[in-house]
Amino acid sequence: MILFDLDNTLYHPDCGLQEAGDRLITRFISGRLGVTWDEADRIRVRTWRQYGATARGLQVEFGIPQREFLSLSIERVPIERYVEPDPALEAMLRSLPQRLYVFTNATRSYAERTLAALGVAEHFEEIFDIGFANGRPKPHCDCYRRIIETVGVEPRRVALIEDTEANLEPAGQMGMVTVKVGPPPPEGNHLYVSDLLALPDLLGA
Repeated sequence: MILFDLDNTLYHPDCGLQEAGDRLITRFISGRLGVTWDEADRIRVRTWRQYGATARGLQVEFGIPQREFLSLSIERVPIERYVEPDPALEAMLRSLPQRLYVFTNATRSYAERTLAALGVAEHFEEIFDIGFANGRPKPHCDCYRRIIETVGVEPRRVALIEDTEANLEPAGQMGMVTVKVGPPPPEGNHLYVSDLLALPDLLGA
C-alpha cells in the first residue's frame, strides 16, 4: 500500500494553495489572539515547526479548540481557485497497482475537496486525517502504527510519500519505505523523487 501526504505532495507547491491556507491561519490567529499580523504569522510558523501543526500548537499553548481553528481557517480555503484537475497525476495514480491512501495533518473535508479538485478522489481507499490522529499531528503521533493496524499490513509493505522529511522519520523507523518528494533532496536515509510523476519508476510499479 502507499500512503500519500496531501499538501505540496499531491499538488505542486507553486499552485498557491498552501500559501492561501497560511494566510487564513494567520488571519485567524491575529483576530483570535488580538495580535498584529506579523506576530500572528510568527506564531503560525513557530507552532507548526514545534508541534507538527499549528492547530495542535494553538490548542496546547492558548487553549483554542482544534475544531474551532480548523473550521475558521483551512476549511474556508477556496481550493478550486488554486487547484484544477491534473490528468497526468490521475494517470500516474491509476497506473499504480498498490492500494492508495491519504495521510494528512489537515481535516477530512479539506482533503476530500482537494482530491476532488485534482480529479483523483476515486483512486484513494481512505483518508487518515487529523481526526484519526486524535488531534496529534505527524510526526508527533502514534497514528503511523494505528494506520498499519487499521489497514492490516506489515510496515515493510507500506510506502509513505511526503514533501516534509521530518514526517518520514517515524515511518522509516517502523520499517516502511519512505520517499521524499520535491527539492531539496533528503538528508536522511530516504528515497527521493524530484517530481511525483516519477514515483512508478522509483517503486518499480
